[in-house]
Amino acid sequence: MLDRETDQNEAMEAAAPIMPLIHRILDESVSFYFSDAYSNEARADHDNRAMANCIYSHAEKRMIGAADEMAGLHSIKVRGLHVLNYMDSTLTRFKKVGANGQHRNYQTRQQQDYDDQISLPGIPEPAYRLTAGYQMDASGSALERIMIARPIGRNIFWTAQVTMIEGVARWDDITPRRFGGMEGADFDAERARERRGG
Repeated sequence: MLDRETDQNEAMEAAAPIMPLIHRILDESVSFYFSDAYSNEARADHDNRAMANCIYSHAEKRMIGAADEMAGLHSIKVRGLHVLNYMDSTLTRFKKVGANGQHRNYQTRQQQDYDDQISLPGIPEPAYRLTAGYQMDASGSALERIMIARPIGRNIFWTAQVTMIEGVARWDDITPRRFGGMEGADFDAERARERRGG
């Protein structure tokens, strides 16, 4: 049984050296999209998916560029899955997310395997597989917050909000409250796959 609080503390500690970088990548990517680089007319033509694709593209470019900034940091791209690898201890992908840290795009088999913690060629084990997400405000015109989420299966096991205060990255647990006895996960990827029909 995986304990939520222990898993969150250990994963966030492992990712602590790159938290300022992750925050910067997402903050700059959203800011760039809302800068003069895009005209108001161009942004008005974008639906939510187009906006998310543009912001992701900017984040991906910054992620690749950041790989040279720190020892032990590099990007991995395996058949469309692009993650930031830090010391083979944390793998971080960038996504637009909702309030609980859940992303909403179509789940490919590879993405399911990533979330299910199943071995993938080219992906180091047993690294924490995390999602660095940005949440937009209700109007969709400004960044609400940046968070780190731990997907396990189709659920988010925990979520942490990341803030920068005087140049230091800090995090707070913002995992939605669960029913009693739900503070752990006994996830079985094969059982989950059978329920999904494949």
